[in-house]
Amino acid sequence: MDAAPPDDDALLYGHDPAERIVALHPVGPATMRLYRRRSPTEVTTEDVRVHPFFFLSDADLLRGFPRDRFQFQELAGRGFFRYVVAFPDRGAYFDALRHVERATETAKARPDEVYLPGSPEQQYLMQTGRTLFKGMAFDDLVRLQLDIEVYSPKGFPQATVPEHRIILVALSDSTGWSRLVGTPEMTEEEVLRETLDLVKERDPDVIEGHNIQSFDFPYLFERCRRHGVPVDLGRDGSPPRSYPTSMRFAERQVEFDAVEIAGRHVIDTLHQTMAFDVFKRDLPNYTLKGAARYFGFAPEGRTYVPGDQIAHVWDTDPHRLMEYAIDDATETERLARFLSGSTFYLTQMVPMPYGQAARTGPAAKVEALFVRGYLHARHSLPRADFGSQVVGGYTDVFVTGVVGPVVYADVESLYPSIMLTYDVQPKGDALGLFPRLLRRLTGLRFETKDAMREADDAHERGELDARQSAYKIVINSFYGNMGFGYALFNDFAEADRVAATGQDLLRQIMRLARAAGARVVEVDTDGVLFVPPDSVVGEAAERQFVERLSEQMPDGIRIGFDGRFQRMLSYKKKNYALLDYDGHLKFKGSSLVSRSSERFGRAFVREAIRLLLEEDVQGLHDLYLEHRRRIEAHDWQGVESFQRTETLKTSLADYEQAVAAGERTRSAAYEVAAREAARTGRAPRVGDRVSYYLGEGGGRVFEAARPARDWSPAAPDESTAFYLDRLDQLAGRFEPFFETPAQFRLVFSEEDLFGFDPSAVRLVVRERDPEEVEDDVPF
Repeated sequence: MDAAPPDDDALLYGHDPAERIVALHPVGPATMRLYRRRSPTEVTTEDVRVHPFFFLSDADLLRGFPRDRFQFQELAGRGFFRYVVAFPDRGAYFDALRHVERATETAKARPDEVYLPGSPEQQYLMQTGRTLFKGMAFDDLVRLQLDIEVYSPKGFPQATVPEHRIILVALSDSTGWSRLVGTPEMTEEEVLRETLDLVKERDPDVIEGHNIQSFDFPYLFERCRRHGVPVDLGRDGSPPRSYPTSMRFAERQVEFDAVEIAGRHVIDTLHQTMAFDVFKRDLPNYTLKGAARYFGFAPEGRTYVPGDQIAHVWDTDPHRLMEYAIDDATETERLARFLSGSTFYLTQMVPMPYGQAARTGPAAKVEALFVRGYLHARHSLPRADFGSQVVGGYTDVFVTGVVGPVVYADVESLYPSIMLTYDVQPKGDALGLFPRLLRRLTGLRFETKDAMREADDAHERGELDARQSAYKIVINSFYGNMGFGYALFNDFAEADRVAATGQDLLRQIMRLARAAGARVVEVDTDGVLFVPPDSVVGEAAERQFVERLSEQMPDGIRIGFDGRFQRMLSYKKKNYALLDYDGHLKFKGSSLVSRSSERFGRAFVREAIRLLLEEDVQGLHDLYLEHRRRIEAHDWQGVESFQRTETLKTSLADYEQAVAAGERTRSAAYEVAAREAARTGRAPRVGDRVSYYLGEGGGRVFEAARPARDWSPAAPDESTAFYLDRLDQLAGRFEPFFETPAQFRLVFSEEDLFGFDPSAVRLVVRERDPEEVEDDVPF
């Protein structure tokens, strides 16, 4: 008998209410071991039977496979995957997969006729309706931080080089405990054995580290191998398992070996930091120290030791290095505490382990919720449609230059509101889970945000903020999932309908604002930036103006007051700068302030923007002259001021092959990486960051590029001509804000015989006729 779809909360959190499961992993071919944290010091285990399964389009594909090795059930509905097939163990499961491969005559590892619902852990959670961490708060987890320090007298540490030994391991955990393992008298083997013993003694649910997946763990495991020290970190005494994987953060992809430890989760705060910055886009870098300073997590009096000085400091002042190491662990704990909450609460909903939830994109999480609901209802699954979305978000700019004051009004949760108000549902969603899940998540988020505003305790507000952030992540994935080519429940027509409706609503807001006397500056996907009418003065009046706009919108569509600013520098679509009433600058887009620019260039552009917003023409000229003087005098605050840092997006071998085939030109970053690989013997990986500068000597850029570590302030050899040219390139971005090109050149050039007169320079605001663009095709 087919089961009914679960109620909304069971649909979201799973239909089994079992609490305090903190981890699980397979033991043997048909058993799953569960770990429950009963108290801060007690963890119990339970072994349960598990049945591996997959979905299949046609049961005849298993014809000839031993009938005693599988069970199957035809599912309700007309979805493509009409059968669920279960097996007594993993051996039968994989044998059946190979049988289907042969029956379909495909070379694919996953035939199109099969849908595989994830790892053994995911399959167990889907079929039981259980999730991890139910009935727990984030602070109930025992989280251990690990950071290693390596003695490498010259060059980057290499785990395979005998003398590049681990000298210190800093450990701490969420209970407040900390320990530093290592003294000048200890051998590396003693450091390794004591470290592993302490980790097992503390018995953490989670092990955290910054770049722990790509550096600390691989290094630790290799050094243990050299000394014959067993790495029995699993809760069952098993060694860690590693496998290659990748994560994408906006335009950047990072490849690494994911580490899995039985009964524990691994969280890399480097990846968490990168995921956070996908939306913020203003972190100076992704290093532990840079992130800790950005968030304000650096301990008071924090000790800093440059990486290339670690060996020297250990030889001359080991106590200083010990302080540095424990500060690293402290920063890691604070960073993980701040960034992990939303993933923790997502794990209470999504049928996947915590570490996997941290590595998995939002689309996979949404699909896992759907598949669990369909499995529980014994309903067939659709398959992904081929195609692509056509309609995108609406962005345009109507005024360029410096204007103000400016108000930002946006449609609250634009796409989710449209999907709920206009009954959007993918055609493959026969059970109607899409609107049910979306409505319940949206309600929970609003309830949680209300509770957060009313909470007096800072800790409680933080917990509630993490919860609402988890809901937001899933909510915002519903639209993207419809337009994703590989999603089971995609529907490009519905995704286009959502985007087109969003464009219509934004045009309606602009018409209402203009009719009320406002001057629309820019529209940006879900909101409108405008100069309010002269009669609207002050925050209270601005809020009332936005409320009046909202009252005229369709039911279910609410316009929110999202910010007010003294001035706005409008440049081009999705590229602008805002100066708030506290004097803080906010940037959108990379056309003005690009993170790929050198640090001195970013500083120059940011300060120039502030001066433009203040209409300080003399200040702009003085700023330009000061930067020229510093470049000519080699007056830098370290090589970090002018180095370029780029991410390797392909391997060196693929790069060389593409160059040889004429598919790309030579790149400074790859040439420097190749020279460094030849020097150190360490091949770079996709996702590694390479820092370099341009030296004197002419030639092409890739020939003049030198590793950043080679620069010396005592003998500066950077190309002055190149960096002066870079300054002029950056200044060129501001030409559109001046009345004439000649006036622009007066500001951004050295003074001539007649001196500089700011009164001869005028900034200009250019405005387009709204009728020219209002009905443009948006794609």
